[in-house]
Amino acid sequence: MLAADAVHVVGGYDRGRIKACEGSDCAGLFFDTSRGANRRWCSVNTCGNKAKKARLANK
Repeated sequence: MLAADAVHVVGGYDRGRIKACEGSDCAGLFFDTSRGANRRWCSVNTCGNKAKKARLANK
């Protein structure tokens, strides 16, 4: 079942929603289900939080 879903996603029209995390030390992939397809991190609680804290520290 999982393999069939993976083949459908990777080979289907949703393949553009598979994205790499923008976290500097993360190699994670995720399926972007956001409305605007503009999600940037695998998890806002980990990678997103680190990026936001780093951005604030540089101000």
